[in-house]
Amino acid sequence: MNRENVWSSYVAGIGLGLTLLATFYIVGWGLGASSAFSLLTGVGLDTLRPEFAHRLEYFAKDLNKEAPLMNWILFEVGGLFVGALVGSLMSGNFRIRFGKGAGMKNSTRMVTAFTGGVLIGFAGRLARGCTSGVALSGGAQLAVAGWVFVIAMFLSGFVAAAIFRRLWS
Repeated sequence: MNRENVWSSYVAGIGLGLTLLATFYIVGWGLGASSAFSLLTGVGLDTLRPEFAHRLEYFAKDLNKEAPLMNWILFEVGGLFVGALVGSLMSGNFRIRFGKGAGMKNSTRMVTAFTGGVLIGFAGRLARGCTSGVALSGGAQLAVAGWVFVIAMFLSGFVAAAIFRRLWS
């Protein structure tokens, strides 16, 4: 990675804070991402089994709208990917790479990455929000749940890092 083309964490933090403030002001609520994946799952299920999808209260709230794919959260997540790609291309840091420990096989990395993604996705929906929704937006509103989540996230991250560190050596 070209360290000369990396943003200052202070500038990035201020930018994130201003973006969060703008979403509260313009949209009426903060940032989030996990509901985009739930929405896409519901739309996919509606395509395959509409009678089943509309019976599930979890998906029906989005599917009973005229144009569920016009939800702003999909544009937010899409913009996240496009913005990250543009930023990495402009900085000269874009490379297709497979981050893993020196002794780790590609197959092991794929399994651990997929498993971790599924677990964090499930946990995010179970908690009724992902790290951006609960931690950033909730924390910005001084919600107790947001701060409890951040503390639990960091503590569990330290524990998991200690347990799985051997995979990266």
